[in-house]
Amino acid sequence: MLSLLLLAFIFYLNFFSRIVFAPLLPAMEKDLGLSHGQAGSFFLILSCGYFLSQVGSGFISSRLGHKRTILLSMAAMSTCLLLMATASSPLLLKAGFALLGMAAGIYLPSGIATISELFASANWGRAYGVHELAPNLAFLTAPLLAALLLPRLPWQAALLFPAAATLAAALFYALFGQGAQQRGAPPNPGHCRLLFRLPSFWLMVLLFSMGITGTLGVYSVLPTYLVAAHQMSPQEAGILVGMSRTLTLVSALLGGWLADRFGSRRTMAAVLLLTGTATLLLGLAPTGRVYLWVWLQPLLSVCFFPAAFSLLAAIGPPLIRNVVVSLTVPLAFVVGGGVVPALVTRMADQGDFGRGLILTGLYIASGALLVHLIRTRETRN
Repeated sequence: MLSLLLLAFIFYLNFFSRIVFAPLLPAMEKDLGLSHGQAGSFFLILSCGYFLSQVGSGFISSRLGHKRTILLSMAAMSTCLLLMATASSPLLLKAGFALLGMAAGIYLPSGIATISELFASANWGRAYGVHELAPNLAFLTAPLLAALLLPRLPWQAALLFPAAATLAAALFYALFGQGAQQRGAPPNPGHCRLLFRLPSFWLMVLLFSMGITGTLGVYSVLPTYLVAAHQMSPQEAGILVGMSRTLTLVSALLGGWLADRFGSRRTMAAVLLLTGTATLLLGLAPTGRVYLWVWLQPLLSVCFFPAAFSLLAAIGPPLIRNVVVSLTVPLAFVVGGGVVPALVTRMADQGDFGRGLILTGLYIASGALLVHLIRTRETRN
């Protein structure tokens, strides 16, 4: 259990370090003279770096093992954040976002492989539910930290906190953390051909992109949306977005219980349908009612991942489980965490911020029609 909690804390810092830029975005736009679309492109750059490193993470974990791969990710992230805190131009920041994405991306395949080895498959839903507390806690604390610091300090100072915490956590995990015994498998052509021939693999990529859109994609543009479309101050938007994530700590655990109780497919279908509907209504709501959907949308969306990772772990043979994750998640992340926010912020420059969220909601909800097409090893046997 200690190892699971350590991994959850590491994942929290990994996620926090990437999403803290969303509540910092209004201050970054003002400081650097950026449009919404230009600032939104940072998320696409980060997601592309994340994609490249996750795809190649198997080469690293096959040589270093999963524990040392996790430590490498944390040390590199801390270094990137320190460098970004000193960046003085959009070009340097773009380079920093790319490197930060690459540093963060090598964690998740090794983290998921470690959890799947430490726990029996019957308990994966609950184990992944605990692990998924991390991003939800990050969604809660990142905007609150930004709201606390921005009136007093420049946005660059906010990056020093996750940089220091990540380095300290790396030292703690090196001393007390338990890693998986089995080394990662590199995504060699044979492994890639095996997965690419599976329709379920491509369906999982699409479904994960919808799940990531519902959480990270919407979160990335939400503070800017509240400031630009509903005339909130950056501090008010940050506090609202942060506090709206309070109950997601409970719903993430609930998502794991639902996956074990009712099955991953039914849980994912219901969550995608409800999340898409809430996102659509977030784009339609007038200022007086937008608060309701700001609270309800994340409460629903975070239930997706415990069920999704349980289903993803059953797609391929155990030997290449880290390869399944390292190919599925980064492809989905580019779409849900990069392309969608970039498109929504481009629409915002044209005065269509709300319409961008409406289309995003329809995209997420359509996943409810695809979930039951997934075939796992058990359903093929």
